[in-house]
Amino acid sequence: MATKTDTTNAEAENPEDEDILYRHSKRPQWGVAILAWEKESRRAYQFEDGRLRRIKKGYYDLIEPADDVERARDSIIRGLRNALQANRGKTTTKVQDQVAPFDDQVDLLLQMYPKGFQDEQWIEDHRTTSGRALKRHREPVVKDTHDLLSKERCDELIDGGRHDDLVESALDILASTSLVAISHVKSLRDISDEEKIDFAECIRDLLHGEGEFEDRFQAYIDFLTGVFNGPPSWRLATALPALMYPDQHVCVRRSAFSRQAGAIAPMAKYSKRASVRSYKNFRRVAYATMKRLKSKGQEPRDLLDIYDFIWDTLRDSALDDLVDDDDGDDD
Repeated sequence: MATKTDTTNAEAENPEDEDILYRHSKRPQWGVAILAWEKESRRAYQFEDGRLRRIKKGYYDLIEPADDVERARDSIIRGLRNALQANRGKTTTKVQDQVAPFDDQVDLLLQMYPKGFQDEQWIEDHRTTSGRALKRHREPVVKDTHDLLSKERCDELIDGGRHDDLVESALDILASTSLVAISHVKSLRDISDEEKIDFAECIRDLLHGEGEFEDRFQAYIDFLTGVFNGPPSWRLATALPALMYPDQHVCVRRSAFSRQAGAIAPMAKYSKRASVRSYKNFRRVAYATMKRLKSKGQEPRDLLDIYDFIWDTLRDSALDDLVDDDDGDDD
C-alpha cells in the first residue's frame, strides 16, 4: 500500500503535467480516468470502472497521464463523461459541454493559417508587424511589460514614492492591448491617490513578490474587487501576469475558455468572475490545450498563442464554421 508523501507535490500541481486521460499507478484495474474537479486539498477523477474517486493532496503523484492510450481515445472519453453525468447527482458542479471536437478546432486553425502558428498571416494578425503595432499584436506589449514593469523598475518607483508612475505604466500597458476592455482601464485611472499607492504595491507583489502566487493573486483580486464593488473581470485580473510571464500564466477570456474546458476538464469549477481556484482550472485547460496542439504537430510559442487559438476557434463566428463543417447541432 502506498504511503503518504511528505512533500507538497509541486510537480503534480504543475498544469503542464495535466492531460485529458489519467491512470492510477497502483490501481490499473480501475482503468483510465478524466479529471472531474479540483478543490484546495483534493481532486476527483471519473474512472472507467464507473467510480468517481477523490484523491487527497499528498497522493497526487499516484495519478499519472495515460499518454499510451491512442486507439478509441475519443470513445473512451465520451464514455467517461457519460459516467460522470450519471454521478452528477453527487455533486453540484456544473458540467461544461463540449461544443466542438478538438480536431475540428485544429482543422479550422489550419484553414485560416495553413502553417499554423508559424504562418506569416498568424504572425501578422497576432504577434508582430513590420508596420505600426496594433492592440492585437502580442510581442510589442510583452516587451513593454518587461521594460516598464520589471522588478527593478517597480522597486525603484515604489522606493522613490512614485507610485503614480508605476500605476500609469501598468494602465498604459493594459490600454495598449486587446486583452482588456478599455472601460476597465478608464475606471482604474480615476482611483484616488491613496488607492494608487495600494494598487502599485499590489502590482509589484503580483508580478515579483515572494510567497505563493495564489496568495499574491488573491490580494490583487481583492484590490480590484474594492475598486469595482465586485470581483473583477477575468481578462483584467489575468492580463498582467500573462504579459509578464507568457510561458507560465494565461489571460483568461471566460466565454471561450469555458467552451474549451468542455474538451479538457468539463467538471472543474469555472467561476464567472476572477477567483484563485477557477484560475488554476483555466490555467490547466490552457496547458492541456498546448500539449494537445503539440501532439498534433502544432507549435504555439506561449500561452498568448493559446489564448488567441481558443478565441479564434471557439468564438461564436468560429462555432458557426465548425457546425457547418460538422453538420452538427449548435450549442
